[in-house]
Amino acid sequence: MYIMIVNPVAGNGRAMSLFRRIQNEPLYKKENCRSFLTEEPGHAERLALQVTQIHHETLKGIIVLGGDGTLHEVVNGIRNYFETPVCFIPAGSGNDFARGISLKKRGLKLFRSYMRSPKKPKVFLARYSLNNRQKHGRRTFINSIGFGLDGVVVATANQKKYRSWTRRLHITKLTYPIALLRSISKAKPVHFELFLDGKQMNIHQAMMVTITNHPYYGGGMKIAPKAKINSKEMSVLVIKPISKKKLLAMFISVFLGLHTKMKEVEEWNASSVHISSEQPLPFQVDGQSGSCFDCSIKKAETSTTFFSD
Repeated sequence: MYIMIVNPVAGNGRAMSLFRRIQNEPLYKKENCRSFLTEEPGHAERLALQVTQIHHETLKGIIVLGGDGTLHEVVNGIRNYFETPVCFIPAGSGNDFARGISLKKRGLKLFRSYMRSPKKPKVFLARYSLNNRQKHGRRTFINSIGFGLDGVVVATANQKKYRSWTRRLHITKLTYPIALLRSISKAKPVHFELFLDGKQMNIHQAMMVTITNHPYYGGGMKIAPKAKINSKEMSVLVIKPISKKKLLAMFISVFLGLHTKMKEVEEWNASSVHISSEQPLPFQVDGQSGSCFDCSIKKAETSTTFFSD
């Protein structure tokens, strides 16, 4: 049995249109697929938790049809059943995770590939906890977690009015770059303490600090060109205080991954990261924004299985 979790509003309705085509595919019935539609934020996580608890002995995999946000919820929903394979059919506006695991096919072709001859690579994601909530607040991220300007940009991108007009103009794929342009004028350095693998770093302020599982974020920006999702280390990128003009030029070069050559950009690899501040740090994790005073991040010791094409 396969369980499909569908976000019907992902991709401005593209996910629902694709779901209808998949339902008419003979393999959908042949492989005993069952589907659930999400109704609100957090619903995909609850669904994933329920189906793994009830069907874990007969479950071949969970198929996620939606964007990176839906996938983030599902991965956190299966937290007690990481052996459950996940099939991701990207249908959102950014689809950075699909780039990160090098998915070549899309849509119905990808569904057929999963059903007929799936590969099952194991991926090491990363876990994080905010404000010292180690026991009950530990969660998993699939793409990245970032502090400073990164969090400000995502907060801007998630505003209802902003999302509404990008959908009306059919430019949802440019959501993050446009939000970035709107946020740069307000950009200020954040102050913090940073520890990598337990060692305190001699850097205490930056425009942003981003920790990633793979190279991509923001809808195709190559923020960490050397990051590998099957690695047991994360890529840690720090952009030091920089003029707004140079910051804009730097983000233009991000699409080619050339920004790491700039002197204001530092990049390290680490299996654990801790960041803290006496003032609230704006942050984003897999496209959801917030603020915190400290955050502990660690590469997961248990791998998650993702079907690939």
